[in-house]
Amino acid sequence: MDQGRPDPRDGQEPTLVVLARFSGHGLTLAMATGFFLFLGWTLDQRLGSVPVFTIIGALVGAAAGFYHMIRELILLPQSREKDRKGGDAE
Repeated sequence: MDQGRPDPRDGQEPTLVVLARFSGHGLTLAMATGFFLFLGWTLDQRLGSVPVFTIIGALVGAAAGFYHMIRELILLPQSREKDRKGGDAE
């Protein structure tokens, strides 16, 4: 009966919606890392340098992806919860 569809009265989202959201966060992390890695690699190719910009690009991309993930999964829900509780008090 469940089939990934919770009872609409309990306020939970369907399982597929949650899986899609978390998959999107993983893809954002991978794409940010790959994009900055590619930029660093391209810069290394044009300058003829050792792969220092490739490494820096990978680290910057990973940091940007992690920042996005932390913001979306931890910081925004906390602020929404705080706003919701603050709205109930008034």
